Amino acid sequence: MRRALGYLKRHAPAVVVAEFNYQSGFRDRLSNLESLMAAIQRRPQTRVIVFYEQEVAHQFDRLRQRFAFFEALAFPIDPRALKATLRRV
Repeated sequence: MRRALGYLKRHAPAVVVAEFNYQSGFRDRLSNLESLMAAIQRRPQTRVIVFYEQEVAHQFDRLRQRFAFFEALAFPIDPRALKATLRRV
């Protein structure tokens, strides 16, 4: 995550693909994805595609209320859906 945040300070990628990993041990956050999204908010042109496990979808929905994701795809990822998403970017 530190490398990703450092990269975002110097670059403005068109697309970032990240995975939501629910971390129940965090006191004040659900996942490191929150830190990434805080940095990306300063780059409104960057689109974020998130992969997540279906069993933590209810936790991921809490993040969806706070952040605008371009697309969210549940595992297992359908390659056709991912290609279609990337074409829309």
